[in-house]
Amino acid sequence: MTQQNQVNNFSLISRLFGNLFYRLPSDAVLSGVFNWLQQKGLNQVWALDTDKESQAALDNLQLKIDLKLLDQEYQKLFGAEGKVPTAISAYGLNLSEFVAFRQKCGMPDIESPDHFALLLLAASWLEDNEDSVVTQRVLFEDFLLPCAAKFLTQVETYATLPFYRSLASLTREILAAMADELDESAFNLD
Repeated sequence: MTQQNQVNNFSLISRLFGNLFYRLPSDAVLSGVFNWLQQKGLNQVWALDTDKESQAALDNLQLKIDLKLLDQEYQKLFGAEGKVPTAISAYGLNLSEFVAFRQKCGMPDIESPDHFALLLLAASWLEDNEDSVVTQRVLFEDFLLPCAAKFLTQVETYATLPFYRSLASLTREILAAMADELDESAFNLD
């Protein structure tokens, strides 16, 4: 994958994955997303090399699926009585530090910032609006990677449909690739 391709697609993929973790599949905001996925849209923007496992995960995210069934899975995983806590505070992150970080970066205020998906959406926002590798590294090292490791493992453990297991696996891959990219960029700045 070329560096520029990875960087350009990281924002889009982070926004996509963040919204898939944040919203019920039947949410109107996602109305066109599942059609786009079924048309293999993710294959067009996925710039990482794929092995058998990651290709299977891509395929699983792009299968035609009953949104009512997926809504039930979402509720089972992330709903009020869900098995996987979505709150970043549940994974030992300091919510007030995350809010302060968002404010320092000039991100729009949000009513309830205590959600894993907002870390992915923050990464997308920084990619689009902030030209600082240092700021992106702070997000990754202080918030996103420590929370993602725990959250994504929980999703992979409790998901019964392949969709969310695959979403967790691909999220792990894209975050690892971007973390490597940030490490290389920081090394080049030294």
